Amino acid sequence: MSFWYHGRVDINVKGVEPEVADRLARQAAAEGLSQQEWIRQVLRQTAGRLSPAELLEERATTDPMSEAEFTAVRVASARRRQEVVERIDGRQRRR
Repeated sequence: MSFWYHGRVDINVKGVEPEVADRLARQAAAEGLSQQEWIRQVLRQTAGRLSPAELLEERATTDPMSEAEFTAVRVASARRRQEVVERIDGRQRRR
């Protein structure tokens, strides 16, 4: 159920399972936020991601990655991972 107020949506969610509501309350308390502000942040983060249907739609409109592009991505990813491992390893040795 939603109502439009001055270009904004007032969201009223009903039927949330008690364990979900309890979990959100615990998370909000742990972050030092009101439950309302915590839920706003969770919704903001979720709305920032593409839904599965949006991902499929976007994928259908793009060409597949070439083998060379895929290899370049894998090499770059492996290099970054190795740099992080070396950085973490170096920190542990200094302690």
